[in-house]
Amino acid sequence: MPGNNSRQTFARSVAHIVLWVATVFLVGRTDVIAAETDPAGDDKRVVILFSQPRDFPATKMVEQGLSEELARETRLSVQLYSEYLDLSRFRDVPQRTALANLLQNRYDRGKIDLIICVDVPAAFFLMEYGDTLFSGLPIVMCSIPESLKDRILASPLRVRCSGVLEPAALSERLVESALRLKPGTRHAALISGAFENDQARSAALRGALEKMKHKVEFVDLTGMPLGDILAWCEKLPPDSVIFYSTLFVDGKGRSYVPRMVLQSIAAHTERPIFGLYESYMGDGIIGGSLISLRLEGKKAAESALRILRGQSQEEALLTGTDDISITQYDWRLLKRHNIAEKLLPRDSIILFREATIWDMYKRYIVGVVILLTLQTVLIVGLVFNLRQRKRAEAALRESQSELQTLAGRLISSQEEELSRLSREFHDDYAQRLAALAIETGTLELHSAHLEPAPLRDRIGHIKEQVINLSDDIHALSRELHPAILKDLGLERAVNSLSINFSDREDIQVNCRYETLPEDISEDAALCVYRVIQEGLRNIAKHARARRVDIFLKGSAGRLLVIIEDDGVGFEPRCARHTPGIGLASMRERVQYVEGEFTVNSEPGRGTVITLSVPLHRGEYEKTENTAR
Repeated sequence: MPGNNSRQTFARSVAHIVLWVATVFLVGRTDVIAAETDPAGDDKRVVILFSQPRDFPATKMVEQGLSEELARETRLSVQLYSEYLDLSRFRDVPQRTALANLLQNRYDRGKIDLIICVDVPAAFFLMEYGDTLFSGLPIVMCSIPESLKDRILASPLRVRCSGVLEPAALSERLVESALRLKPGTRHAALISGAFENDQARSAALRGALEKMKHKVEFVDLTGMPLGDILAWCEKLPPDSVIFYSTLFVDGKGRSYVPRMVLQSIAAHTERPIFGLYESYMGDGIIGGSLISLRLEGKKAAESALRILRGQSQEEALLTGTDDISITQYDWRLLKRHNIAEKLLPRDSIILFREATIWDMYKRYIVGVVILLTLQTVLIVGLVFNLRQRKRAEAALRESQSELQTLAGRLISSQEEELSRLSREFHDDYAQRLAALAIETGTLELHSAHLEPAPLRDRIGHIKEQVINLSDDIHALSRELHPAILKDLGLERAVNSLSINFSDREDIQVNCRYETLPEDISEDAALCVYRVIQEGLRNIAKHARARRVDIFLKGSAGRLLVIIEDDGVGFEPRCARHTPGIGLASMRERVQYVEGEFTVNSEPGRGTVITLSVPLHRGEYEKTENTAR
């Protein structure tokens, strides 16, 4: 028996040593985070006891909030010592005792100013070992449900504890929100684990659901094995909702990560799931007024800094506040469960919203719209300008047509008047002059015997003057309206005009004809004759030429006329600004018969007038007749 007792004692000692060594590795490394912004300030050391491992989402969020707030401190130099206890897995008494011994050995010789306790297992751990571990140090509670307030205040730690609690009202608000978003709900299930942390956190939700028993049938799945919970979830009625608290340990004692459990539940049910914590967003809960572990960390850091600055422990009490909550919803689950966004609170944050085409290509769409708008404005402007231009062109064409019609009328009127004058000169004045010449000749014969002789000579001179005047009247009559043009044709008329011009002006005129047709319309022939006539008149007046060549050729239904002289020439551009209507009248006549008229000239190199007119009457005759 003594031997057996010795062996048992030795085995127990070895087990404690192994357990202590294992705990050293399981606790993980200790991080020291220094927020030193003022080297001259007080050096404060703070130990943070995290209930769960470092890679837990909840641990990361609380740690983020603590670090953010402590990093803003400028008066104190705070050193953080983080311990990740993993109490949901190592929860047996020997393991907890070994962990307490480890922490005592680690911090026994160092000066620690404050303890921050994160989550329920760490709080229970301090209640159990607080008399010997970190004795007398102030403790700031973080991420503790309000339902544990009485238990904490009843413990020996009550005078050392302060911090912000998770208010139970948030659980009631979550239940009310879920029933408002799903008004047809008739069944509700509460899912929570068997660990002390699970039980503490589910108490407020359970109480809120108990109050709603008159509206919904409540099923409590707390503490059941995970497999049974999933089986229950699969067979819940369609009018059910699920409220998920935490599940660190199930009914069979197996440890889990609560977020992974939530993912499994979401995969096994089509029912909407509601949870209390922001860390669950994206893993299966619809959302609501959620507890933000990051904000809890910030609040705990604020309490810790107040104590480190000298605030008395009595002033830093355990209180609950809504400042640690945030309203968020999962857009994907809202759509999946047909929950309208208009039912959500105004300050709600919608996460995981699928980007619309507008969200993805907003800049491009705006750019394209602006570009299209500018193009549209430009096109409208161009269309407006085009219409204005077309109207202006139409008005111009109409004006040109009116001018051409007017010019045609003037030309026709002119020709009619010239024809009338020509007939009047020929039939009246010329005949009267001829009669006068005859009478004068008769008088001259009868006065042959008269004396004195100067009287007879005077009568003969008068007769000659009358004859010359008659010839001039005949010539003027031909110029006013060349009857020869109608009687003998264009060629004979041009020859006659050229001979008379050459005799009168002493300028050599050469006329050349090539395939000149006989069936030239009267208007075309008159136009050509008048242009040649006006051209010769201008040559005599301005060109100082010695030679003039006139060429007429019929081809392809048109009559080509070229008048060329070897005179001094001129600058056509300058001729537009000089007084005179010679070239203008020629151009108007040619345009009247739908012909083409050009003038080529250079100073010192003579002038070439070219015109081409149709041989037969065209649209110009119709225009003239219509105008008349």
